[in-house]
Amino acid sequence: MRTISNTIKGVFAVSLFSVCLIGCSEDKMDDINKDTNHTNSVDAKFILTDVITSTAFSNVSGDFNTYGSAYVEYEAGVDNQLYNAEIRLNEPTAASTFNNTWTGLYTTLKNARIAISQCEEGLRDEGNDITKGIALVLAAYNGALLADMFGDTPFSEAALIDENGAPVYMNPKIDKQEDIYKTVMQELDDAIISLQGSDRSPISTYDLIYKGNAANWTKLAYGLKARYTMRLMNRSGDINGDMAKILEYVSKSFTSAAEQAEFAIYDNNNINPYYGFNNDRAGLVSSQSMGEKLIERQDPRLQRGLLTPSSVSRVRTNITGSNDPNYVPAPNGSPEQNMQKYSVSTFYYASTAPSILMSYHELKFLQAEALCRLNRTSEAEAVLKEAVVAGIANAERSIESAIETLGEGINVTAEAITEDVAKTYFESKVKPLFIANSLKETMVQKYLALWGASGEATETFSDIRRLKALGENFITLKNPGKYPLRCPYGNSDTTTNPEVKAAYGDGNYVYTEPVWWAGGSR
Repeated sequence: MRTISNTIKGVFAVSLFSVCLIGCSEDKMDDINKDTNHTNSVDAKFILTDVITSTAFSNVSGDFNTYGSAYVEYEAGVDNQLYNAEIRLNEPTAASTFNNTWTGLYTTLKNARIAISQCEEGLRDEGNDITKGIALVLAAYNGALLADMFGDTPFSEAALIDENGAPVYMNPKIDKQEDIYKTVMQELDDAIISLQGSDRSPISTYDLIYKGNAANWTKLAYGLKARYTMRLMNRSGDINGDMAKILEYVSKSFTSAAEQAEFAIYDNNNINPYYGFNNDRAGLVSSQSMGEKLIERQDPRLQRGLLTPSSVSRVRTNITGSNDPNYVPAPNGSPEQNMQKYSVSTFYYASTAPSILMSYHELKFLQAEALCRLNRTSEAEAVLKEAVVAGIANAERSIESAIETLGEGINVTAEAITEDVAKTYFESKVKPLFIANSLKETMVQKYLALWGASGEATETFSDIRRLKALGENFITLKNPGKYPLRCPYGNSDTTTNPEVKAAYGDGNYVYTEPVWWAGGSR
């Protein structure tokens, strides 16, 4: 009986406690459930360190750059996924191909948006105007990457979290590429204004690109406005007016390569991702069409940028031409799956080459192109020379990194490409072609300059699609297969978000539907 009585008392006590809990306010329950032992937010400057790293390492220099290198024929794919991409089997349309980058981009955008939000009035980082400006530039950069690679894609409802860190929308809607670009350009304008302010708590060394230098971030913002204005040329209602805008933006951007936006913290432990991929997978080799362009111009990068096949002994340089027995390029679209048969790029071994968000040479090529389109060719020639020399200097820096990486494993018989050599190359080889067709040679030289280990194939992939949309097939590509016009959505959303799943279909739209700025409807 006592046992039963005690049990009844216990049940009553529990019931009474439960009633008390029910009577508690929701706010009180939220307080009870809070984890007070671990911080659930950090300063925006700490968040931006991760945003900068993921933007440079994963989003610019990751899969977009690796596959892009094969698509634009800087290299040719000869193993596994890269071979499939080369022969246009499965990979260009598969939702799994870019899924890691897809999820990484949205995570990066989410973190950039968190940093922006925290700098608003009354919040944790109020008064950190420069930090907010940097976050806005990075949000714009990653937003443009999403739009450029995927076209219409989730954006306004994506990468948003509530106060508890949960997604605001589980199945964010797809936004039009045109609308995404409007946001991107507005964010750059807002960034320029914010960067004119000051920081209550400076970002300093947590900024892995400019160490909190607001002037340089402002120059990057103007450089990106030039890039994206040129990107939207096919949709322009006033091309001459937009070319004039590009020249204005360029005048407010980088004045030398020392100011370009590069992620330059690689060393023996933290390696360049392009080197890391090729060192682990060895899936890319020398492209025949790329070699032909270099040979046609007797480009100085020919002798320094290509290495013998590993079956020959790897890695003597000084390729002299197409008849050199040490030069064995892979035929675009039809190589063997053989990682030892073909020559490779010296850039593969550039373990410490920086990842570049936007280079000085790209900026000068944009200026030269705008001048050509305005028929100001005499001005364009001088600018193009600067661009070519700067591009070759960047290539030589990567080549020197490769030589250091390989050590005694490379026998360099070609001399370093000095500034004088680059200028002589321009005067003797480039200038005559420029005189014959100024716009074409400007674009070919830009194509050659963005070849390397710095992640710029990502930009070239967009450039070639832009030119195709304009009917300007200046860059001759030899792969007979269908050219990818975009990247497929990631399977983390094609399997969960009904709107993305419907838009993806079987993935073959990648070959048939250009993105909006290239003349398509999505």
